[in-house]
Amino acid sequence: MSAVQAKAIAAHQAKLLKAHRVRNADQLVKLIDALGFAFAFTLRAGDAPIPACFDHLSTNDTDRKWGWMWGWKDELPEEKKLYYGVLLARKPTFVSLKLLPTFYATFGRAGEPGDHLDDVRAGRLSDVARRIIEFLAANGETQTKRMRAELGITSKEGRAAYAKAIDEVQRLMYVARVRAVGEFREDYNYTYDLFAHRYPETVRAAERISSADATLALLSRTLELAGAVTEKQLARLFEWDEAASRRAVERAEREHRAVRVNGSLILPSLCTW
Repeated sequence: MSAVQAKAIAAHQAKLLKAHRVRNADQLVKLIDALGFAFAFTLRAGDAPIPACFDHLSTNDTDRKWGWMWGWKDELPEEKKLYYGVLLARKPTFVSLKLLPTFYATFGRAGEPGDHLDDVRAGRLSDVARRIIEFLAANGETQTKRMRAELGITSKEGRAAYAKAIDEVQRLMYVARVRAVGEFREDYNYTYDLFAHRYPETVRAAERISSADATLALLSRTLELAGAVTEKQLARLFEWDEAASRRAVERAEREHRAVRVNGSLILPSLCTW
């Protein structure tokens, strides 16, 4: 990538950052509605350069940033003003409710009780993840501590496997956080429910979107936000299978939504040649 091209992409990212500043919960909802999705906290090395909410908070006080976000990440999803969960790049992510059906549609599922079994057989879900899904299907919204106890998960190793599985089922959108409970660190935890129970309207809306159209829409929106991403960053962001990712990139090129240059995808309006 030339210096001129890199400068154009950096200017695009800076303009987006400047356009959205957040000092209260309502402004955070407006930010996510405008962006479609964003990392809930910060970027890390290797992440696709999509917005991260900490960068949009209108304060330089790190403690204040954490104070704001720690409450908002629980309050706003509970009120169904936005979605929050482990999703993009296996990190906490905010998604606008308008775009949430597009994310769900990438999996090509109908929200049926046995949907998860294909992912279990393919090795994308662990046995603990399977047990979590089936427990919530039978019992509805449940606190973490109660669910671990009911599943007989008490050892240190078991709790680690449970934590990993909770991330798995969120990333594949089988399970969603509902609310935070407990006032102090020792009793603070989340309640979870099946995604299809928590967001039935999202599942119904996703039925009208093909998985191919959904992956293309998310790829296109990623470029609109980032200006450019490497194909490696894209793979890490969404974890689509290789065939689905290839089809989405090729279609984006055909429809002039992306230009591929030396392993990077660039927003066509930012191409300088």
